[in-house]
Amino acid sequence: MGTKQTEDASSLVLPNKTFVSKLSWLQIVRPLTFSGTISPILAGTGLASLHGEVRLDLLIVLIAAALCVQISANLFNDYFDFKHGQDRDRWKTIENERDYRKPAHHQLPYAAASAIILSVILGFWISLETSWTVALIGSAGIISGFLYSAGKHSFSSLGLGEVVASIFLGFVTTILGYITQGQQINSFILAVAAVYALLIATMILTNNIRDIKKDAGFRKTLAMRLGKQKAKLLLSVILTAIYALVLFEVFLQILPITSLISFLAIPAAFKLRGCFRQEASNAENMQSMGWAAKHHWSFGLLLAISIWTG
Repeated sequence: MGTKQTEDASSLVLPNKTFVSKLSWLQIVRPLTFSGTISPILAGTGLASLHGEVRLDLLIVLIAAALCVQISANLFNDYFDFKHGQDRDRWKTIENERDYRKPAHHQLPYAAASAIILSVILGFWISLETSWTVALIGSAGIISGFLYSAGKHSFSSLGLGEVVASIFLGFVTTILGYITQGQQINSFILAVAAVYALLIATMILTNNIRDIKKDAGFRKTLAMRLGKQKAKLLLSVILTAIYALVLFEVFLQILPITSLISFLAIPAAFKLRGCFRQEASNAENMQSMGWAAKHHWSFGLLLAISIWTG
């Protein structure tokens, strides 16, 4: 079934046919997911501010470079999903003059490449100002962003989406916010990064639980390997672990007592998990990613602010 769908989709993407997204360029880069980059960098920089002066220019440029990498990954994901036969309902052929302003499928790789080029330029400047370690880490992030959705053995198709996101949008982003301010990697920054690694994992897992039926025949995500019920249980465990870890790190004085303000995001966590309750409708299932993003934004920013002020 999956093979037939892929072949049918491949026949749709012809040189003489232009397919455009039903979404705008702003929507297709998924700004709701940007917290996955912004809040861990802010937290890492906030932790660095406790040990010395912070250069705001480095912080701003680092966020911009990391967002470019994330945008490129989002664009590549949409490009390869449609190319492999998924998300046909999000695309259409050109019907009127206004459609020419919509993102065209064949334009996505060029837009993603442009974002990568800009991230390389910004990363080069950061490396000149700090260390070439940043360039190496950034290069690994760019390659991983591409391999996340590209090819038959992409990270997402192998069920490694949560792991890869936890590494690059959890540990790496938090650590970069710290080391670009002249600090060395230590147990404190790793402990804080672990919180953000779990946080981003909830977003990827939520997406994969929601798309279990849609992904059938195209990839084998962690949610598909576990089954929906066990995947929902894992989501509950990770959400609980996030708050337990913050509490534990406050007790160990790794995080300041003000970090408990992040617990104000708990209602969003309950809303997210509620989207997958047994009697939840399909419409509620579809709202899960919106709540996962709201939870990441609220928890991630509250924790980052608490570190800066604590």
